[in-house]
Amino acid sequence: MSAQSARVPFNLLGLSQIISYGLLFYIFAQLKTPLAVAIGVAEGQILTAVSGAMIIHALIAPVIGGWSDRFGALWVMTRGLSLGAVGLAILPLNASLWWLWLCMVPIGMGFAMSSYELAFNSAVQLDEANARRNISFITFYGGVASSVTWLSVAPLLVYFGLHITCFIVAGILAITSIRFFFLHRAHGGGTAVKGQSPAPFRWQLLTRSERLALVMLGSAGGLEYLVFASTTLLWINWFQVQFNDPSLAVILAALYGPFQVVGRVIEMRFGHRFDARITGMTAFLCGPIAMLLVQADSLGLAIAAMIIFGMGHGVLTVSFGYVTNMYFRADVYGRAKGWMTTPRAIGTAIGPSVGGMLFANGTSLFFSVMIGILLAAALSFAALFLAQTRPGYSSSG
Repeated sequence: MSAQSARVPFNLLGLSQIISYGLLFYIFAQLKTPLAVAIGVAEGQILTAVSGAMIIHALIAPVIGGWSDRFGALWVMTRGLSLGAVGLAILPLNASLWWLWLCMVPIGMGFAMSSYELAFNSAVQLDEANARRNISFITFYGGVASSVTWLSVAPLLVYFGLHITCFIVAGILAITSIRFFFLHRAHGGGTAVKGQSPAPFRWQLLTRSERLALVMLGSAGGLEYLVFASTTLLWINWFQVQFNDPSLAVILAALYGPFQVVGRVIEMRFGHRFDARITGMTAFLCGPIAMLLVQADSLGLAIAAMIIFGMGHGVLTVSFGYVTNMYFRADVYGRAKGWMTTPRAIGTAIGPSVGGMLFANGTSLFFSVMIGILLAAALSFAALFLAQTRPGYSSSG
């Protein structure tokens, strides 16, 4: 690794994704039950509030992208982690539904300001030439966010209860925010640090290729995350229907997480040899293949399907992060990624309800629609081959 690439604190950026995704998103898979009991509502209402936080993410993503380009992605992440800490700290202080929704405002903003897009932007801002490699390292950590969170939070809830658990989690977020404050001071990033004005970024100023990339990456990301959010919460239900064994269903559903990491290891080891659009298209095909295999009444094919599904999504996370930089240089990357994030966040927010509705009307319908959406996403991604990469782009990065 070059001296320049060593400037990118990719280990800390990767750990931040375990903390951000884990403590501001995945944690609600376990908090929903004690929160529902404390407030006296159904768990579905808790998840609806979490979806509301994702909508906040979608609405403010373009603004956050502008902040990232102006002040630096590390600056934004510092404040996002702080907001998340505030939201989790005050969450258990009032057992009412309106308070839950109020707390989701800082939690949603915090998640939007500290998730993958900002970590990727840091990698691009600090070392654009080696962005693909550094983004791969960052996503490697994020692949275990759900497992680490669920294994850690479960005993905290058992031994300390909801209130203390939320305070502990808020403390972790606050400590991470302080660490990122010093990271920003050490590494900088953003035009404000350099004493410059942000480069202009308006639709009217974009080239045909940039417009095509913006629309196609946003569309592909929104559709792919709609499928991911729809299926992730329903794999257990499907395997229970298929094999009538609750324990086996949980094990099979959990396979995708570790194999996301495997996919990212493969991308780190071999991906640099190929155009990132080619690896992305290959990963896109994994989804429909997995959806077809998982419907066979075979345990072996079910295992293979979850392995393929996890690896494909793992590679796609890297692809979406890096392919953006193929069309948008570092000084506008944050705003470009911000606009692309809006449809992705909407897909994540509505995915569980869309998936649940389709699943209730028949598993054949569910899988057919999911395959169709993934193929539409793959076609959107394939359209990127029609767009020219930015001037000065080198595939060696």
